[in-house]
Amino acid sequence: MNIALISDFFYPRLGGVEMHIYSLAICLRKQGHKVIIITHAYNCKGSKRTGVRYLPGPIKVYYCPIIPMTDQDCLPTFCATLPLFRYIWIREAIDVV
Repeated sequence: MNIALISDFFYPRLGGVEMHIYSLAICLRKQGHKVIIITHAYNCKGSKRTGVRYLPGPIKVYYCPIIPMTDQDCLPTFCATLPLFRYIWIREAIDVV
């Protein structure tokens, strides 16, 4: 099964939600599922995360060009984010979001 995990919080930011999403993705991979993670792009000190990256596992991560608001939270919009997410879901043949 192809699974997409979507979260405002992910690497390079570290914390409980970030580690939970990564651990869940690793466990799902071990069970034979294809897993991708979708989050917004990060522009931290000395580290710019945009585009598609691969983490150990292998876990494919989409760092989408979505502008975060307060505390790295994103407001998904019907006009801006839905077409981008739909493109990714079709491209990756996602079954479960």
